[in-house]
Amino acid sequence: VVIQGRYMGTKYTAGLAATNKIAVGGPFLHGHTITVGSLEDGDITVDGIPALTRFPSAHQLPLALGFITYTAEGKLVDEATSEWEKHIVTMHLPLGVRIQVFRWKNYIDLRIVMSKQPNQDGSCSNFNGDPEDDTTEAVFSRIGARVPKGKLLFSDRAPVDLTSVEEKLLTLCEPARLKRAQAECAKDLSDLTRTPSVVQTQSCMLDICYGANEHTLKMAKSLGLVPDTE
Repeated sequence: VVIQGRYMGTKYTAGLAATNKIAVGGPFLHGHTITVGSLEDGDITVDGIPALTRFPSAHQLPLALGFITYTAEGKLVDEATSEWEKHIVTMHLPLGVRIQVFRWKNYIDLRIVMSKQPNQDGSCSNFNGDPEDDTTEAVFSRIGARVPKGKLLFSDRAPVDLTSVEEKLLTLCEPARLKRAQAECAKDLSDLTRTPSVVQTQSCMLDICYGANEHTLKMAKSLGLVPDTE
């Protein structure tokens, strides 16, 4: 089971990352790939071909692998979004995997229900019952800071840049952690490129500095880096 996420900034988050799109594939889907992004991000696709082009609608996957629906039905992940019209993609997939993608204007919320898989790891960590190895730093050390070449499910790799707010946050990172992050990111990005660019390294360092922060935008506002009106 392979589930990949794309995290991108929005104008409402001062460039700080929100989940923008997911891609689902791997051996359990026999090489097929499903991608779902935000409402602004374009089509829902199966193997690169638009699917669920009407609302509501349903789509049967090849080889009787399951089906996906596009409706307004589903319990919200974040009740703060209850004022908005719901556009929910629900995937019913092999191995009992069920994924709901709540499509908002420029980001998505997710609910993933599945049994623990062999060698499971990633943004949601490894589900081994030990919170000590759930840090961004620990996850990067196990699987790398970015999806390596040859394993990307998306049709392209998103560009990486830093906003002025992110640059300021990087300067506020605790010096010892920042130094450690720089060394670790050089190693963790090695599967992506032999010579990571400055912005690729800085983006990785920012993840390590603030990956454990539940709401970095709120912290940035408390520090006066982002006006409360944004």
